[in-house]
Amino acid sequence: MRIKKTIGPLLLIMLFGALLVQLPLAIADRSSAYEWFDPIVDVRHLLVERFVDQPDATAMQKAMIQAMIRTLDDPYTVYVPPERERDFNKELRGTYVGIGAQVDQVDGFLTIVTPMDDSPALEAGVQAGDIVLEIDGVSTFEREINDSIDLLLGEEGTPVDIRVRHLDGIEQDITIVRRQIVARTVKGVRREGEAWNHWLDRELGIGYIRLSQFSDATVDELRAVFDQLGKNDLNGLVFDVRDNPGGELSAAIAVTNLFLREGVVVSLKGRKQRERSWSADADGTLPNFPMVVLINGGSASASEIFAGAVQDNGRAKVLGARSFGKGSVQEVHELPFHRGTLKLTSARYYLPSGRNLSRDSDSVVWGVDPDPGFVVPMSDDEYREMRLARREYEIIRAQSNDVGQNWSDSEWIREQAKDAQLASALDALQSRLRGEEWPIVGQDNAGVLAMEQEIKRWIDERRHLLSRLDDVESRLLELNNLAAKAGRPPLLPPEIETDDATLTIRDKYGNMIGTYRLEEGDLELALRQVRLSPIDITQQ
Repeated sequence: MRIKKTIGPLLLIMLFGALLVQLPLAIADRSSAYEWFDPIVDVRHLLVERFVDQPDATAMQKAMIQAMIRTLDDPYTVYVPPERERDFNKELRGTYVGIGAQVDQVDGFLTIVTPMDDSPALEAGVQAGDIVLEIDGVSTFEREINDSIDLLLGEEGTPVDIRVRHLDGIEQDITIVRRQIVARTVKGVRREGEAWNHWLDRELGIGYIRLSQFSDATVDELRAVFDQLGKNDLNGLVFDVRDNPGGELSAAIAVTNLFLREGVVVSLKGRKQRERSWSADADGTLPNFPMVVLINGGSASASEIFAGAVQDNGRAKVLGARSFGKGSVQEVHELPFHRGTLKLTSARYYLPSGRNLSRDSDSVVWGVDPDPGFVVPMSDDEYREMRLARREYEIIRAQSNDVGQNWSDSEWIREQAKDAQLASALDALQSRLRGEEWPIVGQDNAGVLAMEQEIKRWIDERRHLLSRLDDVESRLLELNNLAAKAGRPPLLPPEIETDDATLTIRDKYGNMIGTYRLEEGDLELALRQVRLSPIDITQQ
Protein backbone atom coordinates (compact mmCIF):
# COMPACT_ATOMS: atom_id res chain seq x y z
CA MET A 1 0.00 0.00 0.00
CA ARG A 2 2.80 2.41 0.88
CA ILE A 3 4.48 1.73 -2.47
CA LYS A 4 1.31 2.50 -4.37
CA LYS A 5 0.91 5.82 -2.59
CA THR A 6 4.40 6.97 -3.59
CA ILE A 7 4.10 6.12 -7.32
CA GLY A 8 1.93 9.14 -8.19
CA PRO A 9 4.15 11.85 -6.64
CA LEU A 10 7.29 10.16 -7.95
CA LEU A 11 5.91 10.08 -11.48
CA LEU A 12 5.01 13.77 -11.27
CA ILE A 13 8.52 14.62 -10.09
CA MET A 14 10.04 12.65 -13.00
CA LEU A 15 7.78 14.33 -15.58
CA PHE A 16 8.49 17.77 -14.14
CA GLY A 17 12.21 17.06 -14.28
CA ALA A 18 11.99 15.96 -17.91
CA LEU A 19 10.05 19.12 -18.71
CA LEU A 20 12.74 21.26 -17.09
CA VAL A 21 15.33 19.56 -19.33
CA GLN A 22 13.32 19.78 -22.58
CA LEU A 23 11.93 23.30 -22.16
CA PRO A 24 15.28 25.12 -22.49
CA LEU A 25 16.10 23.02 -25.57
CA ALA A 26 12.78 23.94 -27.21
CA ILE A 27 13.27 27.62 -26.35
CA ALA A 28 16.82 27.53 -27.73
CA ASP A 29 15.64 25.89 -30.95
CA ARG A 30 12.92 28.53 -31.44
CA SER A 31 15.37 31.29 -30.59
CA SER A 32 17.79 29.94 -33.22
CA ALA A 33 14.99 30.00 -35.82
CA TYR A 34 14.17 33.61 -34.99
CA GLU A 35 17.85 34.59 -35.19
CA TRP A 36 18.00 33.06 -38.67
CA PHE A 37 15.42 35.62 -39.82
CA ASP A 38 17.19 38.62 -38.25
CA PRO A 39 19.30 39.69 -41.27
CA ILE A 40 16.35 39.09 -43.62
CA VAL A 41 14.10 41.29 -41.49
CA ASP A 42 16.82 43.96 -41.35
CA VAL A 43 17.29 43.96 -45.16
CA ARG A 44 13.55 44.11 -45.76
CA HIS A 45 13.22 47.03 -43.33
CA LEU A 46 15.99 49.00 -45.03
CA LEU A 47 14.55 48.35 -48.53
CA VAL A 48 11.03 49.33 -47.51
CA GLU A 49 12.18 52.45 -45.67
CA ARG A 50 15.09 53.67 -47.78
CA PHE A 51 14.92 52.35 -51.36
CA VAL A 52 14.38 55.07 -53.95
CA ASP A 53 11.15 53.52 -55.28
CA GLN A 54 8.36 51.79 -53.38
CA PRO A 55 9.23 48.03 -53.32
CA ASP A 56 6.66 45.42 -54.23
CA ALA A 57 6.24 43.62 -50.90
CA THR A 58 4.46 40.60 -52.42
CA ALA A 59 7.14 40.16 -55.10
CA MET A 60 9.87 40.36 -52.42
CA GLN A 61 8.13 37.69 -50.36
CA LYS A 62 7.75 35.33 -53.35
CA ALA A 63 11.37 35.93 -54.37
CA MET A 64 12.59 34.99 -50.89
CA ILE A 65 10.59 31.75 -50.92
CA GLN A 66 11.85 30.88 -54.42
CA ALA A 67 15.44 31.63 -53.38
CA MET A 68 15.21 29.21 -50.43
CA ILE A 69 13.82 26.51 -52.70
CA ARG A 70 16.57 27.04 -55.32
CA THR A 71 19.25 26.19 -52.74
CA LEU A 72 17.79 22.65 -52.55
CA ASP A 73 18.61 21.96 -56.22
CA ASP A 74 15.45 19.86 -56.51
CA PRO A 75 13.13 20.45 -59.48
CA TYR A 76 10.21 18.77 -57.68
CA THR A 77 10.12 21.09 -54.67
CA VAL A 78 8.05 24.10 -55.75
CA TYR A 79 6.08 26.96 -54.26
CA VAL A 80 2.64 27.56 -55.75
CA PRO A 81 1.38 31.13 -55.15
CA PRO A 82 -2.33 31.62 -54.36
CA GLU A 83 -3.19 32.75 -57.89
CA ARG A 84 -1.92 29.45 -59.36
CA GLU A 85 -3.42 27.08 -56.81
CA ARG A 86 -6.51 26.34 -58.92
CA ASP A 87 -4.42 25.12 -61.87
CA PHE A 88 -2.11 23.24 -59.50
CA ASN A 89 -4.99 21.39 -57.86
CA LYS A 90 -6.43 20.58 -61.28
CA GLU A 91 -3.13 18.99 -62.35
CA LEU A 92 -2.53 17.27 -59.01
CA ARG A 93 -5.96 15.83 -58.32
CA GLY A 94 -7.52 15.81 -61.79
CA THR A 95 -10.52 17.74 -60.49
CA TYR A 96 -11.86 21.20 -61.23
CA VAL A 97 -15.14 23.09 -61.59
CA GLY A 98 -16.15 23.75 -65.19
CA ILE A 99 -18.09 22.35 -68.15
CA GLY A 100 -15.99 19.22 -68.82
CA ALA A 101 -14.57 19.36 -72.34
CA GLN A 102 -11.21 18.99 -74.05
CA VAL A 103 -10.54 22.11 -76.11
CA ASP A 104 -8.08 23.43 -78.65
CA GLN A 105 -7.64 26.58 -80.70
CA VAL A 106 -8.36 26.19 -84.43
CA ASP A 107 -8.31 29.07 -86.94
CA GLY A 108 -8.35 31.55 -84.07
CA PHE A 109 -11.44 30.16 -82.30
CA LEU A 110 -11.77 27.95 -79.24
CA THR A 111 -12.85 24.54 -80.53
CA ILE A 112 -14.29 21.50 -78.72
CA VAL A 113 -12.08 18.45 -79.30
CA THR A 114 -14.49 16.26 -77.37
CA PRO A 115 -16.88 16.62 -74.44
CA MET A 116 -15.85 14.47 -71.47
CA ASP A 117 -17.60 11.50 -69.90
CA ASP A 118 -20.61 12.35 -67.71
CA SER A 119 -19.92 16.06 -68.16
CA PRO A 120 -22.38 18.98 -68.12
CA ALA A 121 -21.08 19.92 -71.59
CA LEU A 122 -22.08 16.49 -72.97
CA GLU A 123 -25.46 16.63 -71.26
CA ALA A 124 -26.13 20.15 -72.64
CA GLY A 125 -25.55 19.01 -76.23
CA VAL A 126 -21.99 20.18 -76.88
CA GLN A 127 -20.48 18.10 -79.70
CA ALA A 128 -16.99 17.26 -80.90
CA GLY A 129 -15.87 19.81 -83.49
CA ASP A 130 -18.10 22.61 -82.20
CA ILE A 131 -16.57 26.07 -82.65
CA VAL A 132 -17.10 28.16 -79.52
CA LEU A 133 -17.82 31.62 -80.89
CA GLU A 134 -18.59 33.36 -77.60
CA ILE A 135 -18.44 32.70 -73.86
CA ASP A 136 -20.81 34.89 -71.84
CA GLY A 137 -20.88 37.32 -74.75
CA VAL A 138 -17.07 37.48 -75.06
CA SER A 139 -15.66 36.44 -78.45
CA THR A 140 -13.01 33.69 -78.38
CA PHE A 141 -11.53 34.77 -81.72
CA GLU A 142 -7.75 35.23 -81.38
CA ARG A 143 -8.13 35.18 -77.62
CA GLU A 144 -5.45 33.31 -75.62
CA ILE A 145 -6.71 29.77 -75.11
CA ASN A 146 -6.03 29.89 -71.35
CA ASP A 147 -8.06 33.09 -71.10
CA SER A 148 -10.99 31.37 -72.81
CA ILE A 149 -10.64 28.37 -70.51
CA ASP A 150 -10.72 30.70 -67.49
CA LEU A 151 -14.09 32.00 -68.70
CA LEU A 152 -15.45 28.44 -68.74
CA LEU A 153 -14.24 27.71 -65.20
CA GLY A 154 -16.00 29.10 -62.16
CA GLU A 155 -18.04 28.32 -59.06
CA GLU A 156 -20.00 25.08 -58.85
CA GLY A 157 -23.67 25.53 -59.72
CA THR A 158 -23.20 28.74 -61.71
CA PRO A 159 -24.27 28.94 -65.38
CA VAL A 160 -22.11 29.87 -68.35
CA ASP A 161 -23.61 30.80 -71.73
CA ILE A 162 -21.75 29.76 -74.87
CA ARG A 163 -22.56 30.26 -78.54
CA VAL A 164 -21.33 27.44 -80.76
CA ARG A 165 -21.27 26.69 -84.45
CA HIS A 166 -21.84 22.99 -85.11
CA LEU A 167 -20.15 21.09 -87.93
CA ASP A 168 -23.32 21.50 -90.05
CA GLY A 169 -22.94 25.30 -89.80
CA ILE A 170 -25.91 25.84 -87.49
CA GLU A 171 -25.21 28.22 -84.61
CA GLN A 172 -26.73 27.55 -81.20
CA ASP A 173 -26.79 29.24 -77.79
CA ILE A 174 -26.20 26.74 -74.98
CA THR A 175 -26.37 27.32 -71.23
CA ILE A 176 -24.22 24.96 -69.16
CA VAL A 177 -24.27 24.73 -65.38
CA ARG A 178 -20.74 24.28 -64.06
CA ARG A 179 -20.00 21.44 -61.69
CA GLN A 180 -17.10 19.50 -60.23
CA ILE A 181 -15.32 17.62 -63.00
CA VAL A 182 -13.39 14.48 -62.14
CA ALA A 183 -11.23 13.48 -65.08
CA ARG A 184 -11.33 9.74 -65.65
CA THR A 185 -7.89 8.18 -65.69
CA VAL A 186 -8.69 4.82 -67.34
CA LYS A 187 -9.07 4.83 -71.11
CA GLY A 188 -9.52 2.24 -73.83
CA VAL A 189 -8.32 1.87 -77.38
CA ARG A 190 -11.29 3.63 -79.01
CA ARG A 191 -14.67 5.18 -78.26
CA GLU A 192 -18.04 3.59 -78.90
CA GLY A 193 -20.32 6.52 -78.27
CA GLU A 194 -19.51 7.73 -74.77
CA ALA A 195 -18.12 4.35 -73.65
CA TRP A 196 -14.60 3.02 -74.16
CA ASN A 197 -13.87 -0.19 -76.05
CA HIS A 198 -11.02 -2.04 -74.31
CA TRP A 199 -10.55 -4.93 -76.75
CA LEU A 200 -7.61 -5.25 -79.12
CA ASP A 201 -8.11 -8.86 -80.20
CA ARG A 202 -11.55 -10.04 -79.09
CA GLU A 203 -11.06 -13.52 -80.52
CA LEU A 204 -7.91 -14.20 -78.49
CA GLY A 205 -9.14 -12.16 -75.52
CA ILE A 206 -6.44 -9.45 -75.58
CA GLY A 207 -7.53 -6.29 -73.80
CA TYR A 208 -6.07 -2.80 -73.66
CA ILE A 209 -6.03 -0.23 -70.86
CA ARG A 210 -4.35 3.16 -70.93
CA LEU A 211 -3.81 5.00 -67.67
CA SER A 212 -3.37 8.78 -67.90
CA GLN A 213 -2.68 9.29 -64.19
CA PHE A 214 -2.73 7.50 -60.82
CA SER A 215 -5.51 9.08 -58.76
CA ASP A 216 -7.71 8.10 -55.82
CA ALA A 217 -10.42 6.92 -58.23
CA THR A 218 -8.14 4.88 -60.51
CA VAL A 219 -8.50 1.50 -58.79
CA ASP A 220 -12.31 1.68 -58.75
CA GLU A 221 -12.26 2.64 -62.45
CA LEU A 222 -10.01 -0.32 -63.22
CA ARG A 223 -12.19 -2.77 -61.32
CA ALA A 224 -15.21 -1.58 -63.30
CA VAL A 225 -13.31 -2.18 -66.56
CA PHE A 226 -12.23 -5.68 -65.53
CA ASP A 227 -15.81 -6.50 -64.55
CA GLN A 228 -16.84 -5.32 -68.03
CA LEU A 229 -14.16 -7.39 -69.79
CA GLY A 230 -15.01 -10.42 -67.70
CA LYS A 231 -12.21 -12.16 -65.83
CA ASN A 232 -12.80 -15.39 -67.73
CA ASP A 233 -12.75 -13.73 -71.16
CA LEU A 234 -9.58 -11.70 -70.59
CA ASN A 235 -6.60 -13.83 -71.65
CA GLY A 236 -3.97 -11.12 -72.15
CA LEU A 237 -3.56 -7.40 -71.51
CA VAL A 238 -1.64 -4.40 -72.82
CA PHE A 239 -1.35 -1.91 -69.95
CA ASP A 240 -0.24 1.47 -71.30
CA VAL A 241 1.39 4.02 -68.97
CA ARG A 242 3.23 5.97 -71.67
CA ASP A 243 3.28 9.71 -70.97
CA ASN A 244 1.71 9.04 -67.57
CA PRO A 245 3.38 11.58 -65.20
CA GLY A 246 2.47 9.64 -62.04
CA GLY A 247 0.16 10.71 -59.26
CA GLU A 248 -0.71 9.27 -55.86
CA LEU A 249 1.71 6.75 -54.32
CA SER A 250 -1.21 4.94 -52.67
CA ALA A 251 -2.90 4.58 -56.07
CA ALA A 252 0.27 3.12 -57.62
CA ILE A 253 0.48 0.54 -54.82
CA ALA A 254 -3.21 -0.34 -55.12
CA VAL A 255 -3.04 -0.73 -58.91
CA THR A 256 0.07 -2.90 -58.66
CA ASN A 257 -1.68 -5.01 -56.03
CA LEU A 258 -4.34 -5.94 -58.62
CA PHE A 259 -1.70 -7.92 -60.52
CA LEU A 260 0.64 -9.26 -57.81
CA ARG A 261 -0.23 -12.00 -55.36
CA GLU A 262 2.99 -11.59 -53.39
CA GLY A 263 6.29 -9.74 -53.40
CA VAL A 264 7.50 -6.25 -52.55
CA VAL A 265 5.84 -3.41 -54.47
CA VAL A 266 7.93 -0.43 -53.36
CA SER A 267 10.06 0.84 -50.45
CA LEU A 268 10.32 4.36 -49.09
CA LYS A 269 13.28 6.06 -47.36
CA GLY A 270 13.58 9.64 -46.17
CA ARG A 271 15.56 11.79 -43.74
CA LYS A 272 12.56 12.44 -41.50
CA GLN A 273 10.59 9.32 -42.37
CA ARG A 274 11.14 5.83 -41.13
CA GLU A 275 11.82 3.29 -43.85
CA ARG A 276 8.62 1.69 -45.09
CA SER A 277 7.90 -1.15 -47.47
CA TRP A 278 4.67 -2.26 -49.13
CA SER A 279 4.05 -5.85 -50.22
CA ALA A 280 1.36 -7.33 -52.43
CA ASP A 281 -1.77 -8.94 -51.02
CA ALA A 282 -3.36 -11.90 -52.81
CA ASP A 283 -6.88 -10.73 -51.92
CA GLY A 284 -8.62 -9.39 -55.04
CA THR A 285 -5.71 -10.15 -57.37
CA LEU A 286 -6.62 -10.74 -61.02
CA PRO A 287 -5.79 -14.01 -62.80
CA ASN A 288 -2.21 -14.44 -63.96
CA PHE A 289 -2.80 -13.77 -67.67
CA PRO A 290 0.13 -12.63 -69.89
CA MET A 291 0.63 -8.86 -69.73
CA VAL A 292 2.76 -6.27 -71.52
CA VAL A 293 3.29 -2.84 -69.94
CA LEU A 294 4.08 0.04 -72.30
CA ILE A 295 6.44 2.79 -71.07
CA ASN A 296 8.39 5.67 -72.60
CA GLY A 297 10.35 8.73 -71.56
CA GLY A 298 7.15 10.39 -70.34
CA SER A 299 6.37 7.60 -67.86
CA ALA A 300 7.33 8.95 -64.45
CA SER A 301 6.97 8.50 -60.70
CA ALA A 302 3.95 6.29 -59.94
CA SER A 303 4.12 4.88 -63.47
CA GLU A 304 7.67 3.75 -62.80
CA ILE A 305 6.69 2.22 -59.46
CA PHE A 306 4.03 0.15 -61.20
CA ALA A 307 6.16 -0.87 -64.21
CA GLY A 308 9.21 -1.63 -62.07
CA ALA A 309 7.22 -3.69 -59.56
CA VAL A 310 5.50 -5.95 -62.08
CA GLN A 311 8.80 -6.34 -63.96
CA ASP A 312 10.94 -7.12 -60.91
CA ASN A 313 8.37 -9.63 -59.67
CA GLY A 314 8.20 -11.35 -63.09
CA ARG A 315 4.52 -10.53 -63.57
CA ALA A 316 4.73 -8.68 -66.90
CA LYS A 317 6.97 -7.83 -69.81
CA VAL A 318 7.84 -4.14 -70.14
CA LEU A 319 8.04 -2.76 -73.70
CA GLY A 320 8.94 0.61 -75.20
CA ALA A 321 11.75 2.93 -74.14
CA ARG A 322 13.45 3.87 -70.85
CA SER A 323 11.20 5.78 -68.46
CA PHE A 324 11.72 9.31 -67.14
CA GLY A 325 13.57 8.60 -63.90
CA LYS A 326 11.70 10.28 -61.02
CA GLY A 327 12.33 8.31 -57.85
CA SER A 328 11.19 10.84 -55.27
CA VAL A 329 8.04 11.37 -53.23
CA GLN A 330 6.45 14.77 -52.71
CA GLU A 331 4.26 16.08 -49.91
CA VAL A 332 1.78 18.91 -50.47
CA HIS A 333 1.32 21.47 -47.68
CA GLU A 334 -1.14 24.36 -47.86
CA LEU A 335 0.36 27.39 -46.12
CA PRO A 336 -1.72 29.12 -43.42
CA PHE A 337 -3.97 32.09 -44.23
CA HIS A 338 -4.26 31.14 -47.94
CA ARG A 339 -0.65 32.14 -48.68
CA GLY A 340 -0.04 29.44 -51.25
CA THR A 341 1.01 25.79 -51.37
CA LEU A 342 4.40 24.15 -50.92
CA LYS A 343 5.13 20.86 -52.69
CA LEU A 344 8.34 19.39 -51.27
CA THR A 345 10.36 16.22 -51.72
CA SER A 346 10.21 14.23 -48.50
CA ALA A 347 11.54 10.79 -49.44
CA ARG A 348 12.84 8.53 -52.20
CA TYR A 349 11.30 5.29 -53.28
CA TYR A 350 13.04 2.08 -54.26
CA LEU A 351 11.99 -0.80 -56.51
CA PRO A 352 11.83 -4.41 -55.27
CA SER A 353 15.36 -4.83 -56.67
CA GLY A 354 16.53 -2.12 -54.24
CA ARG A 355 17.34 0.43 -56.95
CA ASN A 356 16.24 4.04 -56.83
CA LEU A 357 14.96 5.38 -60.13
CA SER A 358 16.08 9.00 -59.85
CA ARG A 359 18.03 10.54 -62.65
CA ASP A 360 20.84 12.96 -61.79
CA SER A 361 23.02 14.94 -64.17
CA ASP A 362 25.74 12.25 -64.06
CA SER A 363 23.43 9.21 -64.11
CA VAL A 364 24.18 6.43 -66.58
CA VAL A 365 21.30 4.22 -65.41
CA TRP A 366 17.93 5.62 -64.36
CA GLY A 367 14.24 4.83 -64.57
CA VAL A 368 12.82 1.51 -65.74
CA ASP A 369 14.19 -0.21 -68.83
CA PRO A 370 12.10 -2.40 -71.13
CA ASP A 371 12.96 -6.08 -71.12
CA PRO A 372 15.70 -7.24 -73.52
CA GLY A 373 14.14 -7.85 -76.91
CA PHE A 374 11.28 -5.47 -76.04
CA VAL A 375 13.06 -2.16 -76.61
CA VAL A 376 11.01 -0.47 -79.35
CA PRO A 377 12.18 3.09 -80.05
CA MET A 378 9.93 5.85 -81.37
CA SER A 379 11.20 9.31 -82.27
CA ASP A 380 9.61 12.53 -81.04
CA ASP A 381 8.05 13.00 -84.48
CA GLU A 382 6.64 9.46 -84.42
CA TYR A 383 5.12 10.04 -80.98
CA ARG A 384 3.57 13.24 -82.28
CA GLU A 385 2.00 11.39 -85.23
CA MET A 386 0.75 8.66 -82.89
CA ARG A 387 -0.93 11.15 -80.53
CA LEU A 388 -2.61 12.95 -83.43
CA ALA A 389 -3.88 9.66 -84.86
CA ARG A 390 -5.06 8.48 -81.43
CA ARG A 391 -7.10 11.64 -80.87
CA GLU A 392 -9.46 10.62 -83.68
CA TYR A 393 -10.38 7.42 -81.81
CA GLU A 394 -10.93 9.21 -78.47
CA ILE A 395 -13.65 11.61 -79.60
CA ILE A 396 -17.15 11.11 -78.21
CA ARG A 397 -19.52 11.06 -81.18
CA ALA A 398 -23.24 10.52 -81.38
CA GLN A 399 -22.68 7.41 -83.51
CA SER A 400 -19.82 4.95 -83.43
CA ASN A 401 -17.51 5.17 -86.43
CA ASP A 402 -15.34 2.05 -86.46
CA VAL A 403 -15.58 1.31 -90.19
CA GLY A 404 -12.23 0.11 -91.48
CA GLN A 405 -10.68 -0.27 -88.02
CA ASN A 406 -8.84 -3.52 -87.35
CA TRP A 407 -7.18 -3.32 -83.92
CA SER A 408 -6.35 -7.04 -83.92
CA ASP A 409 -3.96 -6.49 -86.86
CA SER A 410 -0.55 -5.15 -85.79
CA GLU A 411 0.22 -3.89 -89.28
CA TRP A 412 -3.00 -1.85 -89.31
CA ILE A 413 -1.97 -0.36 -85.95
CA ARG A 414 1.44 0.58 -87.35
CA GLU A 415 0.02 2.12 -90.52
CA GLN A 416 -3.20 3.75 -89.31
CA ALA A 417 -2.75 4.32 -85.58
CA LYS A 418 0.94 5.16 -86.12
CA ASP A 419 1.86 3.20 -82.99
CA ALA A 420 4.82 0.85 -83.43
CA GLN A 421 5.02 0.10 -79.69
CA LEU A 422 1.39 -0.97 -79.36
CA ALA A 423 1.74 -3.06 -82.52
CA SER A 424 4.81 -4.83 -81.09
CA ALA A 425 3.00 -5.48 -77.80
CA LEU A 426 0.09 -7.04 -79.73
CA ASP A 427 2.50 -9.23 -81.74
CA ALA A 428 4.11 -10.45 -78.51
CA LEU A 429 0.81 -11.29 -76.80
CA GLN A 430 -0.67 -13.00 -79.86
CA SER A 431 2.41 -15.23 -80.12
CA ARG A 432 2.30 -16.01 -76.41
CA LEU A 433 -1.41 -16.89 -76.45
CA ARG A 434 -0.85 -19.23 -79.38
CA GLY A 435 1.43 -21.29 -77.12
CA GLU A 436 4.78 -19.91 -78.24
CA GLU A 437 7.55 -18.44 -76.09
CA TRP A 438 7.75 -14.68 -75.74
CA PRO A 439 9.08 -13.51 -79.12
CA ILE A 440 11.77 -10.91 -79.72
CA VAL A 441 9.92 -7.86 -81.00
CA GLY A 442 12.55 -5.16 -80.46
CA GLN A 443 16.10 -4.31 -79.49
CA ASP A 444 18.07 -5.47 -76.44
CA ASN A 445 19.79 -2.47 -74.85
CA ALA A 446 17.52 0.32 -73.62
CA GLY A 447 20.46 2.18 -72.06
CA VAL A 448 22.25 2.65 -75.37
CA LEU A 449 19.03 3.84 -76.99
CA ALA A 450 18.36 6.30 -74.15
CA MET A 451 21.84 7.79 -74.47
CA GLU A 452 21.53 8.04 -78.26
CA GLN A 453 18.19 9.84 -77.97
CA GLU A 454 19.57 12.18 -75.30
CA ILE A 455 22.60 13.05 -77.44
CA LYS A 456 20.35 13.63 -80.45
CA ARG A 457 18.14 16.02 -78.47
CA TRP A 458 21.16 18.05 -77.35
CA ILE A 459 22.55 18.07 -80.91
CA ASP A 460 19.18 19.39 -82.11
CA GLU A 461 19.27 22.00 -79.35
CA ARG A 462 22.78 23.06 -80.37
CA ARG A 463 21.73 23.23 -84.03
CA HIS A 464 18.82 25.45 -83.04
CA LEU A 465 21.07 27.77 -81.03
CA LEU A 466 23.62 27.97 -83.85
CA SER A 467 20.83 28.80 -86.27
CA ARG A 468 19.69 31.58 -83.97
CA LEU A 469 23.30 32.78 -83.72
CA ASP A 470 23.51 32.90 -87.51
CA ASP A 471 20.33 34.98 -87.57
CA VAL A 472 21.78 37.38 -85.01
CA GLU A 473 25.06 37.69 -86.91
CA SER A 474 23.21 38.35 -90.18
CA ARG A 475 21.07 41.03 -88.59
CA LEU A 476 24.10 42.69 -87.02
CA LEU A 477 25.81 42.80 -90.41
CA GLU A 478 22.67 44.30 -92.00
CA LEU A 479 22.54 46.99 -89.31
CA ASN A 480 26.24 47.65 -89.75
CA ASN A 481 25.76 48.18 -93.49
CA LEU A 482 22.74 50.43 -92.92
CA ALA A 483 24.78 52.53 -90.49
CA ALA A 484 27.56 52.86 -93.06
CA LYS A 485 25.08 53.96 -95.77
CA ALA A 486 23.67 56.57 -93.40
CA GLY A 487 27.15 58.03 -92.96
CA ARG A 488 27.49 56.91 -89.36
CA PRO A 489 30.45 55.03 -87.91
CA PRO A 490 30.07 51.24 -88.23
CA LEU A 491 28.49 49.50 -85.28
CA LEU A 492 30.92 46.59 -85.57
CA PRO A 493 34.67 46.72 -86.25
CA PRO A 494 35.37 45.48 -89.80
CA GLU A 495 38.08 43.15 -88.59
CA ILE A 496 38.73 41.18 -85.43
CA GLU A 497 42.33 40.35 -84.58
CA THR A 498 42.64 36.57 -84.20
CA ASP A 499 46.35 35.98 -83.76
CA ASP A 500 46.99 32.34 -82.81
CA ALA A 501 43.24 31.64 -82.80
CA THR A 502 41.86 28.29 -83.87
CA LEU A 503 38.52 27.13 -85.21
CA THR A 504 37.07 23.65 -84.58
CA ILE A 505 34.51 22.27 -87.03
CA ARG A 506 32.10 19.41 -86.24
CA ASP A 507 29.46 17.65 -88.31
CA LYS A 508 25.76 17.58 -87.42
CA TYR A 509 26.33 14.58 -85.14
CA GLY A 510 28.99 16.36 -83.10
CA ASN A 511 31.95 14.50 -84.62
CA MET A 512 35.02 16.72 -85.02
CA ILE A 513 36.07 17.23 -88.64
CA GLY A 514 39.17 19.24 -87.89
CA THR A 515 40.80 22.15 -86.07
CA TYR A 516 41.92 25.13 -88.15
CA ARG A 517 44.30 28.05 -87.49
CA LEU A 518 42.89 31.41 -88.54
CA GLU A 519 45.31 33.57 -90.51
CA GLU A 520 44.92 37.05 -91.99
CA GLY A 521 43.18 38.26 -88.81
CA ASP A 522 39.72 38.48 -90.40
CA LEU A 523 37.33 36.19 -88.51
CA GLU A 524 34.33 37.05 -90.71
CA LEU A 525 36.30 36.21 -93.85
CA ALA A 526 37.59 33.00 -92.25
CA LEU A 527 34.09 31.86 -91.32
CA ARG A 528 32.86 32.46 -94.87
CA GLN A 529 35.80 30.46 -96.20
CA VAL A 530 35.07 27.60 -93.84
CA ARG A 531 31.47 27.45 -95.03
CA LEU A 532 32.48 27.46 -98.67
CA SER A 533 35.73 25.58 -98.75
CA PRO A 534 37.47 24.59 -95.50
CA ILE A 535 40.52 23.40 -97.40
CA ASP A 536 41.40 27.02 -98.18
CA ILE A 537 42.28 27.59 -94.52
CA THR A 538 45.56 26.24 -93.26
CA GLN A 539 44.87 23.09 -91.24
CA GLN A 540 46.93 22.42 -88.16
